[in-house]
Amino acid sequence: MFVRWVSGARRGAVVLALAGSLLGGCATAEEGEVWDPLETPNRFLFAINKTLDTFILRPVAVAYRDLTPNGVQRGTRNVLNNLGEPVTAVNELAQGEGTRAAQTIARFLINSTLGLLGIFDVAKDFGLPHTKEDFGQTIGVWAKAPPEDGGPYLVLPLAGPSNARDAVGILVDYLIDPFRIGTEQLDVEWLLYARSGMDAVDARSRTLQALDDLEKNSVDYYSAVRSAYTQRRAAQIRQRGVVSTSSLPLDAPGRAELGLAR
Repeated sequence: MFVRWVSGARRGAVVLALAGSLLGGCATAEEGEVWDPLETPNRFLFAINKTLDTFILRPVAVAYRDLTPNGVQRGTRNVLNNLGEPVTAVNELAQGEGTRAAQTIARFLINSTLGLLGIFDVAKDFGLPHTKEDFGQTIGVWAKAPPEDGGPYLVLPLAGPSNARDAVGILVDYLIDPFRIGTEQLDVEWLLYARSGMDAVDARSRTLQALDDLEKNSVDYYSAVRSAYTQRRAAQIRQRGVVSTSSLPLDAPGRAELGLAR
């Protein structure tokens, strides 16, 4: 039920994002600043997300990290990455990167078969490294605005830091995701919720130390996350397909990291 609630809240948050995108043309932030015209409600949602993270997601992520064998964690991450490959391929194609899109599809086919549904990243050994693209990045590639300018900054309920551009990207990626379409057609949507839940726990387990350090060393944690998110997304748009090894992966993916990651 909790994961279903997360998924529903995520879709509802897009309404706010779309409204925010209409505000995008009305004002701009001063150079070097993140435009945050909705800071008061954003801080309120950030506090709620932080509370839910403290009492629900973080304890589960700690238990997962400490009690689950490393091989199982690695296999879980590989499966989650594999399920996201089709969406990445569509976005790479939309960005005019046909060769990378073909390589991503090849990765998906190889890992889904020889890699046993993606548990093993066999394609990497064939010289096909994992890449990650979403529609928020695609909009950023298309747009004439600097990558840092994604419209008004938004904190989405349960999903965390975002902006108008990236929140619209969430909706598009959701709509084109073959895994979502397949589970709904086969009436096994619980698989979609299970995937979202595992994505949230896995991603949170890998950001525990980094986010703890960020909070500990920040005078204003909200502002620190806002700045880190904006810089991270701008770097992803500029790098186009490069998977960062940063210890603070604010890319989410599943987005269900209760306010602490994208």
